[in-house]
Amino acid sequence: MLKNHRQKRQQWLVEEEGTIRKDWSGKLRIALAFPNRYSVGMSNLGFQSVYSLLNLPGDVVCERVFYPEPEDMAALGQSPGRLVSLESQRSLREFDLIAFSIPFENDYPHAIEMLHLAGIPPRAEARDRSHPLVAAGGVAVFLNPEPLADFLDFLFIGEGEDLVPEFLEAFRRTGEDDPPRAELLETLAREVPGIYVPSLYRVNYRSDGQVESIEPRAGARVPERVVYRRADLSRHNPCQTVILTPNTEFSNVELVEIGRGCGRGCRFCAAGFVYRPVRYHAADKLLLHAGGRLEGHSRIGLVSAAVSDHPEISALCDALVDRGASLSFSSLRADTITPGIVSTLEASRHQSVAIAPEAGSDRLRRAINKNLEVEQIYAAVERLTERGILHLKLYFMIGLPTETNEDLDAVVELAKGIKHHVLKVSRGLRRLGTITLSVNSFVPKPFTPFQWSGFAGVVELKERARRIQRALRKVPNVRVHFDLPKWAYVQALLARGDRRAGSFLEKVALGGLSWTQALKSVPFNPDFWVMRERDRDELFPWEIIECGTSRSYLWDEYMRSLEGRSSPPCRPEENCRRCGACTP
Repeated sequence: MLKNHRQKRQQWLVEEEGTIRKDWSGKLRIALAFPNRYSVGMSNLGFQSVYSLLNLPGDVVCERVFYPEPEDMAALGQSPGRLVSLESQRSLREFDLIAFSIPFENDYPHAIEMLHLAGIPPRAEARDRSHPLVAAGGVAVFLNPEPLADFLDFLFIGEGEDLVPEFLEAFRRTGEDDPPRAELLETLAREVPGIYVPSLYRVNYRSDGQVESIEPRAGARVPERVVYRRADLSRHNPCQTVILTPNTEFSNVELVEIGRGCGRGCRFCAAGFVYRPVRYHAADKLLLHAGGRLEGHSRIGLVSAAVSDHPEISALCDALVDRGASLSFSSLRADTITPGIVSTLEASRHQSVAIAPEAGSDRLRRAINKNLEVEQIYAAVERLTERGILHLKLYFMIGLPTETNEDLDAVVELAKGIKHHVLKVSRGLRRLGTITLSVNSFVPKPFTPFQWSGFAGVVELKERARRIQRALRKVPNVRVHFDLPKWAYVQALLARGDRRAGSFLEKVALGGLSWTQALKSVPFNPDFWVMRERDRDELFPWEIIECGTSRSYLWDEYMRSLEGRSSPPCRPEENCRRCGACTP
């Protein structure tokens, strides 16, 4: 089995273009770990960007490691210590640092399991100077690092462009004298803004289980709160694909980040708040970098939280198409699907497009600050259908705050209305389009206005899903897919839990329990973190992080949501100071 495991990895390397290989002699050795399969990790632009950042210095060698494929798990599980890096097939114990890139909470158990498979004690307190340091970054841990606090030596809080180089400089300088592990970690936490060392902080709890305080341990000279690091994109090149491979969801597609954050202020969206203020790369810079590898690779994916909001999107698309590129978009808003965008989709031979109404009724869209009217959705559908794009994917959420049965019924009516508009426009094309609804359970996330909300509950979400399913079951050419509410419950636990939630992770990752078993075996009630609506002044475990957006602003937005009132978008170019993210 292990032989097949090695052969598979060697084949991946053969089929890659852009792999970075370095000699190990005299270099700082970093294993960049992704807690999911190769195909998932190599589809992640953040993971690829950090790989490039870490390999930029000549005295650093960074190699990748992935969660094993299912067919390899049995053999590796019987031989702890056999999990190795991709590029050189070296044991993870030979590295100085193992850095996890974690975009999704549900991959937390995989990260812990990977340490076990590498022969490294999963709990930070059990590791000594013979072990590599273990760290993590990524949007999931930006939002709430606490469930992983007992397993990591430190965390990268923020965006990597400035944080990673500063960390490497401090790590080199501090490590020259080979100080004790605890001393090294304290120096990093003190000298590098954005480095969070959980062991240097004590969490105190109230008698009712709520967090009472989070404070530096006695004698620890570290900040009271860890600042979230934001990059000045004007000083950096766009993040883009480093390694092209056919073995990903985006097979041989050059992904390019055209902007970061979103100014729309949808109240459920963590990216719209933690990445504030919204920032864009200039079109001329994007053309320079996105067009650099067009020869031989004409497929380019433009990535942003709201691609069509880029102020130069039309000119950028026209220029790339003129150079022979075929374009795809990570996200499009119905109210910004202009004739120019549709022409780009048509030129790139797209047969389907995804849009996200999120909720069925205008009322609920106002409450979540989606600010999208049904007429705008229908206009976008007609514009797409007129150009022969007949297959539409619609993203909805259920379990949103203030949601009623009428809002659920409005999802059904909207789906039927969209189908009607598609049929009306496409009647003479002799082709029928397909409308696919992807319906996901809402999970309240930290640093959003809905961080005070409770999760709707597995039983309730199943019933809401059945209501929609029953109403659309017999509607031709309309398909409906639902996520599993039990996994949304787990995600809510890991997104909203404190350090005690690590007990559940340990049971799943190391104890061999299913999540259902783990939720029953730990002497904590997970509903305390998942289902409970929070009081206005409750201290959240993730507030060890200073994210920049003010708590009072988020609370005001929550109140506006409950009142069904929308808010204007983020306008940093107008010197807006409403949320605090742009305050000097």
